[in-house]
Amino acid sequence: MFRTNFIADGRPGFQGPRTAVQLAAAGALLFVAGVLLPPLLEGAGVPGGQALRAAYHPLCHQIASRSLCWAGHPLAICARCAGLYFGGALALVIAALAREVPRVPARPLWLALVLAPTLLDALAGLAGLGELSNIPRLAIAVPAGLAAGLYLAVGLADLGGRRWTNGLPIFSGPR
Repeated sequence: MFRTNFIADGRPGFQGPRTAVQLAAAGALLFVAGVLLPPLLEGAGVPGGQALRAAYHPLCHQIASRSLCWAGHPLAICARCAGLYFGGALALVIAALAREVPRVPARPLWLALVLAPTLLDALAGLAGLGELSNIPRLAIAVPAGLAAGLYLAVGLADLGGRRWTNGLPIFSGPR
């Protein structure tokens, strides 16, 4: 498990790891805002909602019955994708506000635990065993999104500043 302080790398105007993670968090928040905008625009009768939906279409199947509704219209992505993206954005914001990059275990068991609920839900649907409603789908996808966001924060902090894993690859685990 690794942890690092956000330390500037000496370049003027660049705060190294902190800047990289903060920029990612800002981008993630904009991405989430784009997910929430189409139903608000469509509910208010303002054009542009369909263009935003089209922008998110490569990232999600956008089946309306599998999407949460807001202002009487479905979000730009399905409930499972919303859980993944919202969890990832939350993790990046937490990492950006932290004094240090959070610890992220790179053990397969930990990854299996956070991915299992989403994977089991997807496999159950494919096998025809029934599907969860949208709120549980969103909720069980959040842990996988949190994990992905934390791994992204660790990677960005590593790329944005000096290496802090004592010369080992970022997910090499303890010595």
